Amino acid sequence: MAIVAVFALYAAFLLRLLLFSRAPGTERSINLVPFATIAGYLAAHSPGEGKVAFGNIVGNILIFVPLGVYASWLRPRAAAWLTLLAVAAVSVAVEIVQNVFGVGASDVDDVILNCVGGAVGILAFRLLSAILRERSVVRTVMAVLSLLSLPVWCYFLFVVRLHL
Repeated sequence: MAIVAVFALYAAFLLRLLLFSRAPGTERSINLVPFATIAGYLAAHSPGEGKVAFGNIVGNILIFVPLGVYASWLRPRAAAWLTLLAVAAVSVAVEIVQNVFGVGASDVDDVILNCVGGAVGILAFRLLSAILRERSVVRTVMAVLSLLSLPVWCYFLFVVRLHL
């Protein structure tokens, strides 16, 4: 129950961050050229641009790590590539919704970075499962880790004012 509750908080934060942090119609752009935005970020020369670039790249990766973990926990017998495909589908859906409602820049690089984060989460869960071996022990560790992350997700969801 704890795992599901914390996953729900994470999902709510993800929706708030990706779809409800900007006013509808404020931004509508699309990039379908892989690695174009990432290359632009890596070529940033000013410290301010570098911080934005770092935050965007690392943020897009980190925010999808929990999705990879939770998706793996929900379907532990599924092949890793199928779980990664589910993470990619969520990311693509978010990019489409952002474009339709004009609440963010739709960018294939975001999908790539989100998939990297999802893959890290999938690998972390697989590693945890391989080390612990018993499903009941994995479930207990996941519940404890979820409960430990609960204050973080509550803070992000209810306290942090997102200014994107």
